[in-house]
Amino acid sequence: MKKVGIIGMGNMGEAILKTLVKNIQHRTNIACAEAKPSRASFIVKTYGIKCYKNPGDVVKKSDFVILAVKPQDSKTVLQSIAPFFNEKKVLISIMAGITTSNILSMIGKTIKVIRIMPNICVKVGEGLMGVSINNHVESVDVEDVKAMFSFMGQTIEVNEELMDSVTALGGSGPAFVLLFLEAMIDAGVKLGLPRDKSSAISSQVIKGTIKMLDMENLHPTLMREMITSPGGTTIAGLATMEQQGFKGIVIRAIEDSCKRSKELSV
Repeated sequence: MKKVGIIGMGNMGEAILKTLVKNIQHRTNIACAEAKPSRASFIVKTYGIKCYKNPGDVVKKSDFVILAVKPQDSKTVLQSIAPFFNEKKVLISIMAGITTSNILSMIGKTIKVIRIMPNICVKVGEGLMGVSINNHVESVDVEDVKAMFSFMGQTIEVNEELMDSVTALGGSGPAFVLLFLEAMIDAGVKLGLPRDKSSAISSQVIKGTIKMLDMENLHPTLMREMITSPGGTTIAGLATMEQQGFKGIVIRAIEDSCKRSKELSV
């Protein structure tokens, strides 16, 4: 079994760790690095794995190194772990906006790099992960990484120039869906429903809609037309959303997220 190290135990680092712990046979094959003592202590107590303060110690013991630090911290961390990388180890970066060329420049040597842009839903095995691979990575490494992340959801391989788009749509997307869900819940409350009942109805509407789209292989437009009766309640609400430019607002929000992802790489 290949050994996996995770550097950075924020929300996404922990989400990946949680899934790996469930699906990798021996926890001794997983290690992590976390600078904050309180956070490191929590990880050790919760998941029963070794947690180091020095990221280099994780790299030395790992075949695959998942870098889950903030983009702003990338240069410091990459330079600190550079001496411990060799041609066999694979660096898996989940940092938004930090390109492969950025990584190679900061680490100061040619290494195997796989960029993966996951969203928070990997925590429950329903994540979306854009994958970009540099030309130094061998096919066996790619298969190992895809197998590792298959427990976390769906992987979609894209050219690196599209990773900012994946970041905006897949990585930030859950937050946009959640804001829409909050609006639905508040609307129900405004209409007189108790908040708990409004929350239950709104959440089930979204879950049921997605499940029906998947199971019946429907296009969203077709399913929406199935719901929209002439002169009915649905078309009245849809007309208001169109008048307020709802679709345009969503598109602009995702475009702005993509723009910010590009800015992080500068």
